[in-house]
Amino acid sequence: MKKYILILSFAFLMGCSEEFLSVDNPNALTPSAFPTSAADLESILIGVYGTQHGYGLYGHTILAKGYHVWDHTMNLAWQGTQTWINQAQNDTRPSDEFLKDIWKDSYKGVIRANSLLESVEGFRSGEVKPATAVTGDQLDKFEGQALYLRAWFYYNLIIIFGEDMIINGQGRDAMGVPIVLKTANSVSETFVGRASVGEVWDQIKDDLQKSLALMGTTTWSGADRFKINQWGLKGLLGKVYALTGDWETAKGYLKDVIDNSGKSLVPFNVYKNMYNSDPANEFNSESLIEIALEDDNVGRSNDETSLGSWYASIVAPSIVINDLPLASSWSNEFIHEKNLARFGFTQDHYFQDGVVEPRASNVRPGYVTEALALRADPLNSPVDPRLYIAGFQPYADSIMADGKKTAISHFADGVEVNRPAWSFRKYVNVTERQRLIRDSGANFYLLRLADVYLLYAEASIETGDIATGLEYINKVHRRAYNLPVDAPHPSDYVTLTDATKAVGDPELGNNVLRYERFVELFGEGQKWTDTRRWKNGSAEAAIYQTVRGGTINWEDTDYAQPIPTLEIENNVAINFSDQNPGY
Repeated sequence: MKKYILILSFAFLMGCSEEFLSVDNPNALTPSAFPTSAADLESILIGVYGTQHGYGLYGHTILAKGYHVWDHTMNLAWQGTQTWINQAQNDTRPSDEFLKDIWKDSYKGVIRANSLLESVEGFRSGEVKPATAVTGDQLDKFEGQALYLRAWFYYNLIIIFGEDMIINGQGRDAMGVPIVLKTANSVSETFVGRASVGEVWDQIKDDLQKSLALMGTTTWSGADRFKINQWGLKGLLGKVYALTGDWETAKGYLKDVIDNSGKSLVPFNVYKNMYNSDPANEFNSESLIEIALEDDNVGRSNDETSLGSWYASIVAPSIVINDLPLASSWSNEFIHEKNLARFGFTQDHYFQDGVVEPRASNVRPGYVTEALALRADPLNSPVDPRLYIAGFQPYADSIMADGKKTAISHFADGVEVNRPAWSFRKYVNVTERQRLIRDSGANFYLLRLADVYLLYAEASIETGDIATGLEYINKVHRRAYNLPVDAPHPSDYVTLTDATKAVGDPELGNNVLRYERFVELFGEGQKWTDTRRWKNGSAEAAIYQTVRGGTINWEDTDYAQPIPTLEIENNVAINFSDQNPGY
């Protein structure tokens, strides 16, 4: 065990200032104090899992100020943060605070996973004499979970900061991110250069495969349900191999999950509500990897004591109060209006022509009746029913606020009255006003079976089995229309280029795989990864064109986000010449 296990690790994250090097730090781990038991190892493990919803990750930043911004899932109501607007314009700067937070917390997770791995090794080697017995099987499970978590943090890092993706065998030699596999014994060991893209993906695969071997057939229940098991690992391995273009290997892992995990797509009546902080729907038959959260009335997700996530507050719906829109929390982001037509929604605007105030009393006559009629018969409607799972339609939908049913409004915070502005619905608590729960307990799905089905469909198509690919696309499609998942239906897609609900859309209108991934996984942080690997960023930017704050300025160097300036300034192994191109 190393006395500097936490102190010098933080030097890597935050620069080598004296306060982070003080050996008198009372929070530092020491061999004599910690860990000496399985309970101590469990405490460290929970800390590593908890880092997944740290401030820079799912506690605040990575969706609302990362993935959703770069791929234009959202538009900005809030106009007071220029760096946020810059990112929404695909004009990110290396000095951006949000990027720094994502980088910092991702490596904090890596370092904590490494600390747990070294603690386990200390027990195995006899360097640590446990106060109570710790079995070999327990050590295997701690090690397996730490390896999974380290791989997960690197997965996000390479998706966001890697110079390129591996496509058709190309891109392996591009610049990746630093690979850190041990805690530091000296300041010099905190300086680590960028590995290649291929090396980072290889490390992710290696960690996941080792984790799978160690975890075996372990299952978790009760309060431990959030922990990784073999099916989450196999699903993630299938996804990793798919994202790196090894379609045959991907098929093997994905099909194993489909055939042997016992998982199934949840019925539509569960699906439509499974994102909204209802404990009855958590860890359902579709979920493979899930971040467990709890409502936290006092947290702000800007420290590590919060039990929930600030995400729901950032995208919280606007509601009608005294005839006017009112933000129910921070309410900074709404669904980019161009996304509505991509779901097939083209209904006329909800306000009467010529109004200048977004009052509920200015909603045009007949609008709500029309809106509800579009939902009454999904199979014969031009609108994909998943739009109403992803978003709240102003004046047609409502939530409980202050103990009563309250209509969703036009989005607040100065959004133009002529702009259709829907609120996000996924990962929002619909039973209470968001200002009452600063950090939401709605669990995040990191991997679910619908994603596995669509990846398996893609792998089948890429290896020449079009029929199987279409069938798994159709399974996901059928569930969205409340049809039996495994039974053919007249509404099924017949070819990969059938017309979708995104009529006339150059990317989604006649590409059923891309369309289904868009509508099924909307708002879950998957679209940016798809944009990167399909290299369709320019075409996507041409569809969205603008955000509130300015024009989208797409360049092909925008696929990779810049390495944060602070990292380059403090890590002598990374020079400014090592920055991603375009920055």
